Amino acid sequence: MREILFRGQTRRKGEKVWMDGSPVESNWVYGGVLKGNGDHSIIYQTEPDIEKKVVYTDTLGQYTGLTDKDGTKIFEGDIVEYEGTRYSINYLPHYARFSAVKPNTVFCVFAYQRGEVIGNIYDNPELIGGADK
Repeated sequence: MREILFRGQTRRKGEKVWMDGSPVESNWVYGGVLKGNGDHSIIYQTEPDIEKKVVYTDTLGQYTGLTDKDGTKIFEGDIVEYEGTRYSINYLPHYARFSAVKPNTVFCVFAYQRGEVIGNIYDNPELIGGADK
């Protein structure tokens, strides 16, 4: 059976800073989702204990059901590098599937399991030419 899993951020990268001014890393949680109508949704975890966590709705991403070459789970919003090219993982509703999409093009590759997850579009937008948040 396919694992249904979501992730979301309870804290964005740089939302808080350390005493020296350096950004505090984001905080990701994983589990089921209750999608909200506004800026926030709920991720509910069942292990080790049942907990509900408020997350930013725009950071929600579903697990694709696949892993990269190192066994890392690939989620919607991840950035995967394959043979020197970087792709963002997106859900394409027209095709009803997840795909690795090269930024600024309509070109897609579907064999991203051979690549490596190197970041995500929320914490590392600069990896695919996005502005640093």
